[in-house]
Formats: sequence, structure tokens, C-alpha cells
Amino acid sequence: MLSGLHVSQGVVYQKNIGILKEYTDDYFKLIHMRALRQAGFEESSAIKNKKNSASNTEKLAQSLSRSRATVFELAICNQWDYFVTLTIDGQKYDRSNLRIYMKSFSKWLNNYNYQNQSDIRYLLIPENHQDGSWHMHGLLSAVPLSDLKLFTLQDHLPYRLRKKISSGRSIYDWPRYRSAFGWSVAEPIMSKEACAKYITKYITKSLAESRIALNHHLFYCSQGLNRAKEIYRAEIKRMFNPDYANDYVAVKRYRSAAEAALCFCDFEEDEAV
Repeated sequence: MLSGLHVSQGVVYQKNIGILKEYTDDYFKLIHMRALRQAGFEESSAIKNKKNSASNTEKLAQSLSRSRATVFELAICNQWDYFVTLTIDGQKYDRSNLRIYMKSFSKWLNNYNYQNQSDIRYLLIPENHQDGSWHMHGLLSAVPLSDLKLFTLQDHLPYRLRKKISSGRSIYDWPRYRSAFGWSVAEPIMSKEACAKYITKYITKSLAESRIALNHHLFYCSQGLNRAKEIYRAEIKRMFNPDYANDYVAVKRYRSAAEAALCFCDFEEDEAV
């Protein structure tokens, strides 16, 4: 019998396990799993059938949770320059056909990068209007500043943007995007962490329900983006006050790996050190 493992219904679990992940130099997450299935052991048919019989509501909630976590991870683990809103001009594309738009945008951006020797990357979340048309919110990196144009108070802009410009904020138009697809606005990111938290709000229940019907993604991103790195996995020796918890998992954010590592040490180990 392997130490620390529990066998139940044909499944081997490791109990009370902590997984420490590094997102940035000062952003770490400790994930406490009350029961974690060991790699190499398959789930029993009974448990698989139980999972497959989960209600649509449960599956939707799980999909939203996974998507929000992934969007946050991609947002904070990569360098982004602008928070953007990208619209679709109905005279250029069918505003209700997100699939065609994203296919065209991806091809256009690949050509753009090739022609300008740039490496623009994106993380975009679609938002649906009541009339069925789409626009995108998201993050961009490495757009050449020479390709952006400052908006001014002389431009026809929404009140919220005029207010930001009046306060001294720089708000940009992306003329090449506008000529190809539609109106756009790019705002320089002030705080990557705050932006990463903010962007997850666009992953909504209504978005997920509309995506299920259309078989689309909840978000779109460039290939090869950085992801969080697992740096340690072991039994939790000290409990902590989590930022989030449910019946299966508890999560806490730390500023340093050393601070989080204390949860893997018991008092006897501390005294020995």
C-alpha cells in the first residue's frame, strides 16, 4: 500500500494535497485538494457515470469556473499593453457570425505580423448584444505605437471615454483594424493584476449559454501564451485562511513562494531548521 493513498471504489486518491503554482514573480497560488486522483489510475465506471449524469446547471457552472480561471491565468502570466474593445462593422462582416469574424481576424493578424515583423498577441472574450451581434473585449500586446492614433475630444466618443481623455488618459484608435473590421478602442493597462481580475467578468452565464448553442469558445487567444507553472506538490501540514473554498478545494494567493511553503512544513520541521 502506498503511503498517504486511499483506495475507494477502484480509484486511488492522494489526500490533503497542496499544489503551489507560480503565475508571476509576486503572484503564487496554493491550491489545497482534499482528494486528488493519482496519475495512472483510471476512474471506475460508477464514478464516470455519476459525472456524466451531472445536470446541465452543474456542467455550465463548471465550464464557467474553468474558463474564468484560464482567462485570469492567461491575463496575468503574459505581458499585455492594451485593454481593447473591438467591434464589427455590419457593412464589412455579418455581425452575428462570430466564427467567420474570428477566422478572418486570425488570418488578418497573421498577415499583419508578417508584414510588420511584429508579434501582436491577443486574449479576446466575445460579448453578445441583444440583437444577436457581437463585439470583443480583451487584451493586446506589441501593437506598434506608430499604428495607433490618439483619440481627442473632437472625436465622436462615448461619455466614459471622453471623461478619461479629459482627465489626461491616453485612449487610442487602431486605424488598420477599423479599416478591416470596424470601430476599436485601446486603453493602456495601468495594473496587470487589476486588469486580469476585471476581464474575467466578461465570462458570464449568458455568454456560456449562447456559446453552448453555437458550439463556440468562451474566449479566444493567441497560441503559445505563457501559463502558470506548478513548482511544488506535497501534503499540506498547516491549514490556511483561504481566499476561496468549497467542499473540494481551497485556494489562497501569496506574494512569495517562501510564504506559501510554510503550509507544507509542520512545527517539528520548523524547530529542526
